[in-house]
Amino acid sequence: MTSFDLNKFLSGHAFGFVMVFSRLGSTFMLMPGIGEAFVSPKIRLMLAFTFSFFMLEPLLGRLPAPPESISSLMHMVGYEILIGLFFGTLLRVVMSVLETTGMVIGLQSGLSNAQVLNPALSSQSPLPSAFLGMIAIVMVFVTGLDHLLFKSLIALYDAFPPNGEIMPGDMAEAMIQSVSKSFQLGIELAMPFFVIGLLMYIALGILQKLMPQVQLFLVMLPVQIWGGLTLMAVTTAGIIEFWLRYFDSTVAGFVGK
Repeated sequence: MTSFDLNKFLSGHAFGFVMVFSRLGSTFMLMPGIGEAFVSPKIRLMLAFTFSFFMLEPLLGRLPAPPESISSLMHMVGYEILIGLFFGTLLRVVMSVLETTGMVIGLQSGLSNAQVLNPALSSQSPLPSAFLGMIAIVMVFVTGLDHLLFKSLIALYDAFPPNGEIMPGDMAEAMIQSVSKSFQLGIELAMPFFVIGLLMYIALGILQKLMPQVQLFLVMLPVQIWGGLTLMAVTTAGIIEFWLRYFDSTVAGFVGK
C-alpha cells in the first residue's frame, strides 16, 4: 500500500503559493474595482493567480514551515482565507458610504423610484447611488489608490501573520466600527440635501395650508427633481473628494501605514 507523504507533496514552493493565494485570492474576490460583479470570474482568478505568483518570493520568508498533517494544513489555509475575506469585506464597507449617500440623495430629490442597475452591486439601486458608485471605482484607479490597495495586501501580513490566532472579538469590533463610521459619513455627505429638502418641505407645508385646494406637492415634484439634480452637480466633486480621503485614511490606518 502506497503511503501519502505530505512533506514530499508540499516540497518546493507549492505550500508557499497555496498560502499566499488563499489570502490574496479571497481578498481579490471583494476588492474594489477588481472584485466587482461585472468583472468576469476568470479575469479575477487570473489576476489573483498572477499577483500571488509575483508576491510569493517576497512573502516566502514570512510563511511558516509546511505542516505535517492534513488537519494543520486545512487550519492554515482556512485562516488565510478568513483574513482575506475579512479585509475584503472592510473594503466593501468603505465602498458602501456612497451607496448610503446616494439613497439619501434619491429620497430628498424625488429620485428614489428611479431604479437602475448598479454594476458595483449587481442589483437595482437609486440613480444617484449607481452614479456615485461608478465614479468612486473610476477615481480609485485614476488617483492611484489602487497601488495603496496592493501595498495594503502585503502590509496585512504584519497585522495578521500567517498561522496566527483568530481574534473574533477584535475582528467583530473592527467591523462594527467600520460600518458605524461609513454610515455616519454617508449621512454627513448627504447633509446639504437634508437641509435643502427640509426647507423646501417646510415652505410647501405652509403654502399648502394657505392653499389647500391645490396639490402643491405634485406641482412641485418637477422642481424638486430639477433642484436635486442641480445640487448634485454642484456637490458631486466634494462628495467624491471627501470619500477618497476617507478611503485613503481607512486603508492606511488599518495596515498601520
